[in-house]
Amino acid sequence: MSAPRVAHLNESDWRAFANLRLRALADTLGTDDPQYRQEMSFTAAQWRRRLRAHAQFAAMIDDRLVGLVGAQRESPESVYLYSLWVEPTARGHDLAGVLLTAAVDWARAQQVRAVTLRVSPDNAAARAVYERLGFGVAQTNGKAAGQADELTMSLSVG
Repeated sequence: MSAPRVAHLNESDWRAFANLRLRALADTLGTDDPQYRQEMSFTAAQWRRRLRAHAQFAAMIDDRLVGLVGAQRESPESVYLYSLWVEPTARGHDLAGVLLTAAVDWARAQQVRAVTLRVSPDNAAARAVYERLGFGVAQTNGKAAGQADELTMSLSVG
């Protein structure tokens, strides 16, 4: 296995991005989930638009895409990270850390002050990665009845 690399995807990568994003959704939500079904029907133009609107970073091992994280400029002061996913067979090699580092470096280049993300309080593995990279719990966000709360975590970068 070669060392992991991270690519900042652009519009010309839309097919690879679409495939990776759909694999992530199928793994985390299942193919019957409305989000998966909606994105499964996206056109090339919709995938390209998503790559224009948000920074998408993909982890590669041996030229195979195995992980993904998205970043969006939330305000002039902050970037929001979302949809971190690593293929189950590639977990345990700190690809999440590699992806997050690339996204945080991109955020720094945007000259923001903070990077935020949300995580389930029950996701100890993800929280450990975030905390190791310097993210701290900023607040708890209540969700609709019957759903778990989410934690907002933040990292100061500016």
